[in-house]
Amino acid sequence: MVSRHGVWLVVLLALPAWARADEDSLAARVHALSRVGLVLRDAAARDAVLVREVEAGLQSLPPAMRRFPGGPLELVLHAESAPLGLGDGTETRPDWSEGHARFHLYQYAPSKDRRATLRLSRLKDEEAERLWRRRAVVHAVTQRWEDVFAWSRQTRWRRLSGWMKPFERPLVWKEQARLHYAGAFSRERGQHSAALDLVTFAEELFVPVESLRGDALSVDEQVRCQEFSKTRALTELLESSGLGTGSARAPCPAFDAWAERDLLSHLEVLMVAATGRQPESLFGHLLLRPVWREGAQVRGPSFERVVQLVALTGMEPKGLSYVVKGMTGSYDTVFLTGTLGDLAHESLELEQRTIRRFRLRLTHGEETRMLERIWELERRGYMGYYFFTDNCASALLFLLNGVLENDRQVRPPGLMWVLPSATLDVLAKLEVLGKAGPAGPLLELIPDAFESTGERAARADKTRREALESLSGHVDARPLSQLLSLHAQLQSREPEVRGEAYAALPRVVTAVLDTATPSARATVRQTLHAYVAHAVRVERAAVDRMDGERLRIERQRLLALKTPVAGSAEAGIRERQRVFEREDALQRKLAVLDRTALLQQALATAPRRPPTPEELKILVRAERTEATFIRATDAQGALNDGVFADVDAVAFLGEDRRRKVADETRWAASALRESGAARTVVSVGVGFPDTGAVRPLVSVRTAGLAEALGDARQHGFQASSELRVLDGELSLEPRWGPPRVVSTDMTLVGYRTLQREPLALRGSAWDSLGWGAEARVATDTARAEPYRATVQAEALVVIDEAARFSRFTAVGVGGLARMHWSQTSLAPAAGPRFSLTHRTGLPGSGANAVRLEAAWAPTWRLGDARLTHEAGAWLQVEWWLGRAGPFGVLLTPRAQARWEGSLAPPSRRDSPAPSTWWSGTSDRRLLVGVELR
Repeated sequence: MVSRHGVWLVVLLALPAWARADEDSLAARVHALSRVGLVLRDAAARDAVLVREVEAGLQSLPPAMRRFPGGPLELVLHAESAPLGLGDGTETRPDWSEGHARFHLYQYAPSKDRRATLRLSRLKDEEAERLWRRRAVVHAVTQRWEDVFAWSRQTRWRRLSGWMKPFERPLVWKEQARLHYAGAFSRERGQHSAALDLVTFAEELFVPVESLRGDALSVDEQVRCQEFSKTRALTELLESSGLGTGSARAPCPAFDAWAERDLLSHLEVLMVAATGRQPESLFGHLLLRPVWREGAQVRGPSFERVVQLVALTGMEPKGLSYVVKGMTGSYDTVFLTGTLGDLAHESLELEQRTIRRFRLRLTHGEETRMLERIWELERRGYMGYYFFTDNCASALLFLLNGVLENDRQVRPPGLMWVLPSATLDVLAKLEVLGKAGPAGPLLELIPDAFESTGERAARADKTRREALESLSGHVDARPLSQLLSLHAQLQSREPEVRGEAYAALPRVVTAVLDTATPSARATVRQTLHAYVAHAVRVERAAVDRMDGERLRIERQRLLALKTPVAGSAEAGIRERQRVFEREDALQRKLAVLDRTALLQQALATAPRRPPTPEELKILVRAERTEATFIRATDAQGALNDGVFADVDAVAFLGEDRRRKVADETRWAASALRESGAARTVVSVGVGFPDTGAVRPLVSVRTAGLAEALGDARQHGFQASSELRVLDGELSLEPRWGPPRVVSTDMTLVGYRTLQREPLALRGSAWDSLGWGAEARVATDTARAEPYRATVQAEALVVIDEAARFSRFTAVGVGGLARMHWSQTSLAPAAGPRFSLTHRTGLPGSGANAVRLEAAWAPTWRLGDARLTHEAGAWLQVEWWLGRAGPFGVLLTPRAQARWEGSLAPPSRRDSPAPSTWWSGTSDRRLLVGVELR
């Protein structure tokens, strides 16, 4: 029998043998690692736990990656601690030294890097330490392969976070990503460069959280179901380098249910056009719309999804500070998945902006990538918003470039200004192979726009007049005259007058129908049904217009108190980021950001100032307009339940849509595809100066944007609007030696609109007028003071117009302020201005037209006792010659004349010759211009 002392002796004698065995085993494992290039010395070689995790980290890599290039890779373990046990690139805690020969590890400590630790909440501390030891090995080995193949320099990787090289764009001094949200990277270190972005993502991909514990994350929160694009890009890069092979993606329940890839029909780009009445929305707005086929679950049109590419501005007032912030990157561009119903309410109803539709020609693979990209960017896509360069158009290109196959890229239409309309031009010029059929443009117009209720009301107003006219001869004159009288009341600006007309409408309509002959009764019933339906559409537009006014007033009342309210830009960003951090929580919450709903929610609880007397009038008018609309729908309902019960309302709606689409198709067939962005016209001709012989002239006109009234452009603005930005013309006289500058004329910005509200929607005389304003600078060597700067504004009275303003005549009345100067003098001037503008469309293309513009401005100049008169006119023919290869050719012959001087009668001391009445200078020119697009 052995005593207790004997047992302890045996144990003590045996311990050195175990220790020696463990030491021999550990040394063998360290030696085995060194044979594949991983060198552990000193403390690292004696740490059995570290050796085990180094082995596990190496095993997590694809087999071909485990024997890495670049010679031995030494892992150095330091006694001091560091967050995650990794270096941060500083001198005190380097991650590498001696190039990429030595990788430094530290004692593990918790980190404040939220993105790095977000998905680790269910891991214990020792599990988290093991995770980051393994990831450290993946980081070091992947960096060695990155040194050889430079994967991070390839387009397919850089485009995902928007990595830019130094000086790739203005004010980019070092490598940086367009995505600036830390949540878009695997950890904070990945934000420093594209290479670190790649290797830190490799850490997360090859050593996911679930590799330590299977229940640490739900399937939908795992990296493979959150980072589709980066996973695919890195897998493809490894495969192209012979280091791995791709495999089919495992199911991701939340994404798969959202994407419905089997039902996806196509994707559309939506352009929210300007109304012509709101200068703050002149340049339009772009969105993306996935379109799904009908499946087992019926989804109404209002619940279809759209992707908004917008700046989150919150509840900030739209003043000077708002503009400055929008131009200097103080807001964030985000990717919002909303509903078509929200978009329709905001754009089609409140803002009265029609939405044009364009189909994207993508392959099946690109469409799948697009859905994945939308899913990712809605959660992590935050970019600085700059009005001119980083806006909805550049965000669309960023989204699209991340999905195009074969590393294709669509370049922005400019560096200093990225216009939505110019972006559509670029997309339409790119020829691609889609999922079916021959090659074609990446972007094609769908001639079936989503109409604003205002534009639909204008169409309805015209159609209901035609319906009334068609009744003549089919019904008795007396009840028809009563209906015509009601129609006149329905044109009233006052909602109460229209309300009384709607109250009498069922009785009068029934009386008209009763007098129809039996053979014409069915036709008359359908005509009267159409008349009533279109009348209600006009009234609906009036309600939407007043709702927009009411919301604007309520916002002003709220912001006038300068009281902090929920819904600021910063608060909105933080809230979105918090909501989208956890997929399991997100799926239990409706993650749709409706900006209008946020505003209405804030208005319901926040203090507001009392309305001004003018605002109170508008609010009262809005209530009366809403009451009138209720009367209109009540009248329509009574008729539909009564004498219109036999009318097929579905057939009526189908026919109305068919007529609308047919009209848009005819317009699209003749309209120019390109917008008015980035135009250049070269003209040659002759000038007729006051003195001297006829001289040859050459002019070059360039424009950042130039779209004229009546222009028919698929990618442009409405024909009712004209917008010119940096539109300048340089006229030269060619001669031996350098040419002589004759004149220059630059419109910095100019806008005109002929759009007016329908008669029933006009609340004031202003709603019956168009308007225009511009700022320009010019030089003319023939003037005593050759330099001038002018600001002018005018109201426009439309005398005549055709559909889509293919023909119109408008008279303008306004004023101008001007500064004349030379090297020795400076003279301000001001006065009224009168203008005439006319356009007549010509046969063939919608671009073919004759334009005439004339203006007269008598101004009083400081220091001059007499008025100075300036009169000018130009006549231009525009003729589309068609396409020559990739270019379209527009011919623009032009005749112009200008006179400036005084019309004062001669004094007794002056010569009585009639020429003294006409003192001044004149300039006449004949030019023929050619524009290539």
